[in-house]
Amino acid sequence: MQGERRISEVFAKYTFPFEYLFVENVGLNSNGKFQMDAIFLTPFFLVILESKNISGKLFFKQNPALLERETNDGKIDVFESPEIQLSRNIYLLEEWLGDQALTIPIHGVIVLSNPKVRVIEPPKKHSAILPQTIPVYLRNLPRENVYFNSNEMQKFSEKIKVDQQTYIPFPMCARWGIKPEDLKSGVRCENCNFHGMVKRKSGWTCARCGHFDKFAHEKAIRDWFMLISDTITNKQCRTFLHLESNYIAHRILHSMNLTKIGTSRNTKYKWIW
Repeated sequence: MQGERRISEVFAKYTFPFEYLFVENVGLNSNGKFQMDAIFLTPFFLVILESKNISGKLFFKQNPALLERETNDGKIDVFESPEIQLSRNIYLLEEWLGDQALTIPIHGVIVLSNPKVRVIEPPKKHSAILPQTIPVYLRNLPRENVYFNSNEMQKFSEKIKVDQQTYIPFPMCARWGIKPEDLKSGVRCENCNFHGMVKRKSGWTCARCGHFDKFAHEKAIRDWFMLISDTITNKQCRTFLHLESNYIAHRILHSMNLTKIGTSRNTKYKWIW
């Protein structure tokens, strides 16, 4: 997603004057499954980077810990606090490292990747930064004590690969506070990235570049399940794919081996991951 991509771009551009390991989308199990958007490991410390692609005015509330977002039209949305997510992941990662007989200071930082964000009330426990300030934040962390040597760095890398768990934090809109109506709908052309391919008899044609794709709808439907909801109706399918025909939407949904729930107008289709 966009937030993770912004973090990836930073680490593609910058290097650091010490040994390090950068791993994205890490899912592990320690007294329960947990997922981290990215981790940055050095001999001196480990950092969990929690990405939030959210716009508007943000208020990190305490007691209870919540994240309030005020949109441009004055609407207030409330989400789970990223601070709570980070604290939980730090605890679980410490437990996981302990099982490997490894110990290292763990820091957590919230990366606000949407350029239209304003932090009115900052978090208390963990820092909230923009992607472009990640290098400065990492370079300013203390490096007095060495906890991992090169062999332990390699051991950590190999263990991460072995223990990587399948973690599906879907639907992502609810997790990241994105309004479904703010997403680009329509079938995306993989050739030119245009959203709005036109349904033809045997597939889809891009209205911009003319690229033809027989199965372009499958990626769009999977995007729906990842982003918006774990079920979809015929009407939602028509709206999201920009279709007018109830029959074509019905045929598309049946072709994807989805689990059918309900009958008649109440029918929904569910993707089993």
